[in-house]
Amino acid sequence: MASPLVERPLDLAVPVRDLARQFIAGVPSYLRTDYVHVAAPGYYGRLVGNLVRWGFSMASLMEGAAAGRPKRTALIDEVGELTYAELREQARRFAAALRAHGVAEGDRVALVARNSRVPVITMLACGYLGAVAMVMNPMSSAAQLRRTADEYRAKVVVADADHAEGFADGSTPLIVGHGSENGVPEKLRDLHFGGRAPVSYGTAIESVGRRPNLPFHPKQNPTVIMSSGTTGRPKGVVRGVPRSPQVIGSIFPEVPWRPGGVIQLTASLFHAWGWLNLNLVFATASTMVLRRHFDAREAMADITRHKVTGVISAAVFLRDLTGAFDEAVASGDRTAADGRIGESVEFIVSSGNAIPPHLVRDLNARFGVVTCNFYGSTEHGPVAVASARELAADPDRAGTVAPGVRIAILDDDGKEVPTGEVGTIYSANSESMQGYLSAKDATTVRGRMLSTGDLGFFDEQGFLHVRGRADDMVIKGGENVYPRELEEFLGRQEAVGDVYVKGVRGEIMSRLDCYLVRADNEAGRALDEDSLRELVRENLAEHNLPDRVVWLDELPRTDAGKVVPRLLPDSGEGE
Repeated sequence: MASPLVERPLDLAVPVRDLARQFIAGVPSYLRTDYVHVAAPGYYGRLVGNLVRWGFSMASLMEGAAAGRPKRTALIDEVGELTYAELREQARRFAAALRAHGVAEGDRVALVARNSRVPVITMLACGYLGAVAMVMNPMSSAAQLRRTADEYRAKVVVADADHAEGFADGSTPLIVGHGSENGVPEKLRDLHFGGRAPVSYGTAIESVGRRPNLPFHPKQNPTVIMSSGTTGRPKGVVRGVPRSPQVIGSIFPEVPWRPGGVIQLTASLFHAWGWLNLNLVFATASTMVLRRHFDAREAMADITRHKVTGVISAAVFLRDLTGAFDEAVASGDRTAADGRIGESVEFIVSSGNAIPPHLVRDLNARFGVVTCNFYGSTEHGPVAVASARELAADPDRAGTVAPGVRIAILDDDGKEVPTGEVGTIYSANSESMQGYLSAKDATTVRGRMLSTGDLGFFDEQGFLHVRGRADDMVIKGGENVYPRELEEFLGRQEAVGDVYVKGVRGEIMSRLDCYLVRADNEAGRALDEDSLRELVRENLAEHNLPDRVVWLDELPRTDAGKVVPRLLPDSGEGE
């Protein structure tokens, strides 16, 4: 059913037979959630009651975990720890505080927060009220954030202290998130938001009694995730409330989640990848470890200190994690020297941007054969997942297509291409978006499937492979050239610290632009344009040679690790 939030709903309906097939295929996975491991008196009755009251929402999943494992640690962040019982109480009280601010069923709550208890509590509170969590990217400009909140009529803004000032003198009341643990910061105290003084999230929670009055059966509304806006202004992606535990059935057969795990979420909760895994944390009553900013050394220390079993991240962070692992070993750390560092890790899952094959091998060499791949998007939800063994056998694989996912590789005329041939990937499933908030944001739909914007192919074994963005492929010397091939080769070189390759189509000639960060070592300092070209010429084809090389101190990346092309220095127009 289309959401009233969507101006131009997409027709991506999945047939009932496909929904039934994915549910049946996922039964073994559902048995790996925490629910079947709890047998306390009355537990299953409460579980059914949760589903009746809140459906398959995040609030319902968390309620199940809190009912079965109230004393288990739910969350570890820079402020401290919360058990499931404490998280449930704080989320319920915060829901009542939002209600006191005028938030009702269907209203929008703008959320600008990095990984901490703040986005977790806020999204749960929206579930309790049937409100719409509008999750915005903190990397957007202050003007962009405020304009988005105003344009989409947010009832309340919940923003971390370092992002709150941009909403001053606006029309929307403000609740200050992280950074207000000791009260509203002084710089915000004399400002007004929607005609009110700001209040800290802690004060908002404390203002409500321990047994808050909440709606009994609120209609569950979609979550809106503002896309990262790597190519322009952010788009509001409307993600509906799941009608079945399809995501569990998609991921658990390939990734060894288990009840009571310890999950390091360095994937940002304001992106769909982090949001999705937050739901899985609750489904397995696991403990999540959250940090507002990624630091590889801190992440490695957290893995050892908290005996992390699962790492949910992106390739750019995982690359740095291998360096932190090596530093721990080189430092003579007793734990590392004995080979125990990282031994608790049972899986590492990457998504958000493609994981290079060399990084798969690097991670497995340090942590064991644990690295998995998730292929999907904010708009699509899950498309394909590769298990650790599948990815180790061929690190180029995106994965096998999950049950219930419709997928096709189409040519420019919309015809399906043969096995092994590259085309544009189209897909749809029960978790695909309902549409964008704004009708200005268009997408391509064929055969009731949504374009991923990626090029790819299926191999003879049925594994999906991704070749990069469809708008990046260029033709040079009559050859189809994929920037990812050059990017992955350069990423393996000792002299290269970071690299991004972009295909630029010209009216007459096309080219490859290479944006490169030298590694901080002797090889990196010696690297110049001539030696770079010679390296490529000796190892790849002539058409893979970069036409332009731009040297940078660092690449502009989002918190999900994606390069932001519009922030790259202009290297010239196509010829």
